[in-house]
Amino acid sequence: MRRGRRRGARKRTWGQLLVVLAGLVVFAAAVGGAAGLGMVKSQVSQIPRVSVGLSLDLVGTSVDPERRGSTEALNFLLVGIDNAAGIDPDSPIHIDRDVNTLLTDSVILVRIDPDADRVAMLSIPRDLWVPIAGKGWSERVNAARGIGGAATLIETVSEYLGVPIHHYVEINFAGFLRIVNAVDGVPVEIAQPIRDDSLGLRIEQSGVITLDPDTALAYVRTRRPLTVAEGGDPANDGDWVRLGVWNDLERNQRQQEFMVATLKRAVEKGIRNPLTLRRVANELLDDDNPSITLDDRITVGQLVDLGDEFRSFPVDQIERYKLPVVDAAIDGKQVLLLQEEEAQSVLEFFKALSLAGVRVRILNGTRSGTVAGVEAELERAGFSVVDRGNADRFDVARTVVRHTEAAEDKATTLARYLEPAPLRELVAEIDGADVELVVGSDYGAVSDTPRDSAS
Repeated sequence: MRRGRRRGARKRTWGQLLVVLAGLVVFAAAVGGAAGLGMVKSQVSQIPRVSVGLSLDLVGTSVDPERRGSTEALNFLLVGIDNAAGIDPDSPIHIDRDVNTLLTDSVILVRIDPDADRVAMLSIPRDLWVPIAGKGWSERVNAARGIGGAATLIETVSEYLGVPIHHYVEINFAGFLRIVNAVDGVPVEIAQPIRDDSLGLRIEQSGVITLDPDTALAYVRTRRPLTVAEGGDPANDGDWVRLGVWNDLERNQRQQEFMVATLKRAVEKGIRNPLTLRRVANELLDDDNPSITLDDRITVGQLVDLGDEFRSFPVDQIERYKLPVVDAAIDGKQVLLLQEEEAQSVLEFFKALSLAGVRVRILNGTRSGTVAGVEAELERAGFSVVDRGNADRFDVARTVVRHTEAAEDKATTLARYLEPAPLRELVAEIDGADVELVVGSDYGAVSDTPRDSAS
């Protein structure tokens, strides 16, 4: 069964995903298991935290030790800050820019789903026009953090796209440079010469080029690149012409491709080796100029558990998505508008409720039935069975899913996996569980895959 994997079965690691994408050596350290745990703890203590816990979806952020080892799917919001603090003043990064700016240069939603063996990333264009959470007006999404801090950015993205955000990771330019330096540059397939004088970017040849830190940052940031005209000479400034259509979507694609290339480079450099991890950690963390920030909910235990769940995850299997948008002008600003109907299929995986986050109490409603088999099927599918017992009667003909108004989404998720489709019952309160499953005589099975609807 695709969803039948239990802890202790084949493990994969996605730890190097976030260490390279966002400077999180603590995730990569989880790859080293027990050997790397001491280093994980010491590195976590050095990374600054931002208090955004109340803005995060608390599913997947529990510090309850009983929840350790669960296979809950998690959404991480990875944010690159357009801030050059701590960087050499002679660096081309400082060209035409304010060192104190707080705009978000990139916003990426990463979904980690151990139960489905899937890792996916979704780029959110910086010019996406969104309602700013709690403000009553709209602006480009890259302004949200500067308006109200990380919490406002989290709430803005979560509310507008309708996706839960469980953890927050922030990195500035200095952190990006340290990542690239730590892996000795990143080889990238350059299809054609590319240039952007405003960022100090100039690559005159095509092919696989190992980008140094400054060139790599300029490459992923450029929005108005040039290339050499057919038959032109790269040494002749007059032969450079516009490359592409100069929008955020092209840049997002370059960023995603660069992230995957960086992950591959990190694996090649042996980032799964604890000694290599320590070297990378020392490269990334700078007490005088911290460049990485984590949310105040993530725990060492969660990092290690996730590392155990995804041991040796193939980098090439990371899924990449982009939002469907259209160009528009609002209040004199060039912005991007979300095509909401088309976006739903893109957002479906990122919205999906983690099955491990659905806590089920099973109640037997038949005289001859037993709930032991039902419990086993639910757990194989990924649900969390927290209790079982008898219903208040034993002549239940049709299986029922009971739920409170607050747990409606969880009840819908459970119902979609049950065959045949159960009845639904709204109740005022359920103690100790999210939903109650009253097993009737019509109960068939827990399906491997959900139906399109709960009924």
